Amino acid sequence: MSSKWLHPDRRAVKVNFDAAFCQRLKQCSSGVVIRNNLGLVMGSGVVLYSHVADAFAAEALACLHAITFARDMGFRKVVVEGDSRTIIVKVQRDRESNLVAHTIARMGFKIGNSQCWVEEVPPDTVAVIEKDRHLTQQPDQARSIIA
Repeated sequence: MSSKWLHPDRRAVKVNFDAAFCQRLKQCSSGVVIRNNLGLVMGSGVVLYSHVADAFAAEALACLHAITFARDMGFRKVVVEGDSRTIIVKVQRDRESNLVAHTIARMGFKIGNSQCWVEEVPPDTVAVIEKDRHLTQQPDQARSIIA
């Protein structure tokens, strides 16, 4: 399995998601980033959730956030990718290849509210997305499962 972010097919977008979970507060923050086949950001967002039972529920909420956000932005051909084997076995990626979504998820606790960005990522994430774009694998080399 590659730890690089892989481009989706040129007709699709890829939505990466991750969750940060705080056991003590029973809260989680989901981070989502949607990118096109060139690796350009189409949207990103963070949602805070309360009364979350465990890390599994946090990852499930993050996956739901990812799918809903992509749908709400009007995307129909979407590759969904996260690092939770239980949530998405066939498209599982390690945290390194999902670093942008993970970074956004962690920011949720810091900013203290839910937000979304269109065609950009939060300012604290710009360096991460730029580094990720330079390490990406080109579309013809990518293996993707379309959701």
